[in-house]
Amino acid sequence: MDRSNAISDQEDIVYQELNTLEMDARNFGEESHLVSCNCSAVESEIDAVSHARLLSMPFNIRVDWDNNSERSGRYPTINNLRLAYRINEKAGLRHEEIDAAFSNAAQLVAFMLGLYPTLLVDGGVRIVPIRPCAKILVNLPEEGQSFHNLGFDATNGTTANSHHVPSRSIALFLVILSELSSHILNRNVKNGVAADQPPFDMTECSIDSVDVTKLADSNVEAWSAVVYCIAANLGWLSEQEAI
Repeated sequence: MDRSNAISDQEDIVYQELNTLEMDARNFGEESHLVSCNCSAVESEIDAVSHARLLSMPFNIRVDWDNNSERSGRYPTINNLRLAYRINEKAGLRHEEIDAAFSNAAQLVAFMLGLYPTLLVDGGVRIVPIRPCAKILVNLPEEGQSFHNLGFDATNGTTANSHHVPSRSIALFLVILSELSSHILNRNVKNGVAADQPPFDMTECSIDSVDVTKLADSNVEAWSAVVYCIAANLGWLSEQEAI
């Protein structure tokens, strides 16, 4: 009897252990399922964020075209501010609005540059997206150090009394935009990402095949077209995915 009782007790212990193991296995399975679901949700969020066009949210850029794909004559806008080369009193376009528009454009470029620190370190031309007038800083061996107003600076009598944005500033802005765009395109190719090209081809001194180094300040039509093309390429920039 004692031996039978001992065997029975051992069986009870085994059954209890098996029952405990079964419950632990069931709990582990449920927890594993929950962890798997959470991991899947996190991966989905990461994937969604990695392909989010974050810059298109704070920057609304509009460039109007007519049915013949020609420039419609309207000013391009960024956040409902007209981006222009020259003041137009008849249209109510004054230097304050142009300054604010270029400051927004400078912010967009600066935000994107922040994703690529090497461009900030290596670049001899930098942008400072301050208000009311953005600045461009130049530090080149052949030119030394200088700064340029990307708009009309009220503290600078010469610039403030001008009727157009300094062409040199627009040319320098094109240098930065071109370098940034080339870097993004090269990154896309390297990562195997299918991405569209900017609306207008750019180099450090030209856009849409127009060499800005050969344009006179008085050529309002040509510089206005340059600003128009820059605005279109800024729209492309704002749509790039944060990869």
